[in-house]
Amino acid sequence: MKSAFNRISHRLKRYFGKPDHQAEHRSKILLTDVHRRLAIYLHAMCGRDLVIKAMEEDFLHLEKYRPYIEGNTIHLPSFYYDQAKEVTGVEVYRAAAVHAAAHIMHTEKAFPDAIADKWQKAVISVVEDARVEALMMQEFPGLIELWRDQHVATPWQNRSAGDYLSRLARALLDPSYQDDDPWIAQGRTLFGAERNLETHDVSIRIGSALAAEFRKKNIKFNVHADRLSALYRDDNRYSWEYAKHEPTRAEEMPTSFFELKLLMGNNEFANVDEDNKEISEGKPQRSNGKDTYTYAEWDYRSQAETASWVTVHERKPKPGEIEVVDQIVLQNGHLISRMERILHAIRYSGLRRIRKLEEGDEVDINAAVRALIDLRSGIHPDTRIMMRSLRKNRDISVLVLLDLSNSTNQRIAGQEQTVLELTRQICVLFADVIEDVGDPFAIHGFCSKSRHNVEYFRFKDFGQPYDGESKARIAGMTGQRSTRMGAAIRHAAHHLDTQEAGKKLLMLITDGAPSDIDVRGTKYLMYDAKMAVNEAAKRGIHTHCISLDPKADEYVSQIFGARGYMVVDHVRYLPEKMLMIYAGLTR
Repeated sequence: MKSAFNRISHRLKRYFGKPDHQAEHRSKILLTDVHRRLAIYLHAMCGRDLVIKAMEEDFLHLEKYRPYIEGNTIHLPSFYYDQAKEVTGVEVYRAAAVHAAAHIMHTEKAFPDAIADKWQKAVISVVEDARVEALMMQEFPGLIELWRDQHVATPWQNRSAGDYLSRLARALLDPSYQDDDPWIAQGRTLFGAERNLETHDVSIRIGSALAAEFRKKNIKFNVHADRLSALYRDDNRYSWEYAKHEPTRAEEMPTSFFELKLLMGNNEFANVDEDNKEISEGKPQRSNGKDTYTYAEWDYRSQAETASWVTVHERKPKPGEIEVVDQIVLQNGHLISRMERILHAIRYSGLRRIRKLEEGDEVDINAAVRALIDLRSGIHPDTRIMMRSLRKNRDISVLVLLDLSNSTNQRIAGQEQTVLELTRQICVLFADVIEDVGDPFAIHGFCSKSRHNVEYFRFKDFGQPYDGESKARIAGMTGQRSTRMGAAIRHAAHHLDTQEAGKKLLMLITDGAPSDIDVRGTKYLMYDAKMAVNEAAKRGIHTHCISLDPKADEYVSQIFGARGYMVVDHVRYLPEKMLMIYAGLTR
């Protein structure tokens, strides 16, 4: 019991900054003290904004914690001790941050979990660390000094598999390191013989060969105890498919005092441009190009916007055969007539009565009764007993936003037509009916290929007649690339902002969740789309989603709210359902 108390007391002292006799000459560097410098350092080196967060830590097991990577977020321990005069805690943070950035820049995809056992994974991971560091040092040769000083393994450390892994890591990084062990020499020879380090197949090939050779030493590998001695190395979960970790709801909350400090408004660490009100409200910044705009994007992990992160390019749609549109109208004449009657009934329904008039269209019975009572009571009556009825005028602008990603080229289950063909049919019927009713409307579409290239197409604009030119553009729409939904919603809201209507409606038609080639997982873009919807709502724009994905209930309600979407199971009735939704939203 006493020994357990002493052990816990020792670790409590370490955690709360009261060094014991082993650490009395070492200074402790907090992440909060270097966070801003690290962020600037990585931005200058990588040309991109990487998020740095403090790890959730158990003070009883601090020694087991290693940096790790999730998407574009680098998780670092909340503090490091100085390791020596030459290696301070600041240098450990710099080494860890740049090593993680090297993975983000050069580990293009994760290794399949099934290709290796635990020992093979450990060796492959060491080679992969060396590969990404070598690629990083091709651009920044001085990094070798930063990393080399933190490798302390020596040839005399030969008791465990972890000792050999640490020696291999040092040997692959530092040419001046002397180690005569045949296994280390083999690793150096294989790694040095590679002329092209751009593909991670190098790591699999070399790591597998070294793992097989090491088994001859008959040294057992302990996955928990055999760890690298270099503190800055991450835990390699980013490099393996099994480690594609999507945070749970609990993990989205602040996990330490330092993250709480960030969320409570510590501007030194927050990645928000407080002076730029247009960015925080989801409004665009016009770039040098005539039809190019940049938008902020929301990062749910850091709970902050990254200003000017996404670039939207407005492209001129290519025209198609107008006969395609005419054929859709011809085949659906009965539906168009029925929906026109419904919308016309809504358009001219409802009266607004103006009361207390001396001259009007009819007598206000209530006012006349009150006047008669006043007369019989000897009180001078109010002579304004007439009223006039005015019809309500519709004051609505609607923008239909189409997801034109590559998945729309796929056929609908049980149907002959593709998602794109159905989308085109919806647009034609919607435009034909709304044009007749007279509500201002626009039809736009989007697709994306990374945050630098979100393409936006304007098939029919507000104030533009629905004529042969607009119909040809709709006929020529194509599906390609990915779905960066948040940026498209922000740009559509930008166009709706130009309208002076009292009610503004954005209707999004999509067949899948937000996704893009430069983002792992779906949560990042899903939460960004949710933020874009919230930003539009603050500006008086109501957003409604019509999803063609049968599994959309898993995510679409989180983006658009419980009443802000409809998942269509039977596409046969979709055009009519969409017009009914429009009628309901614009009553």
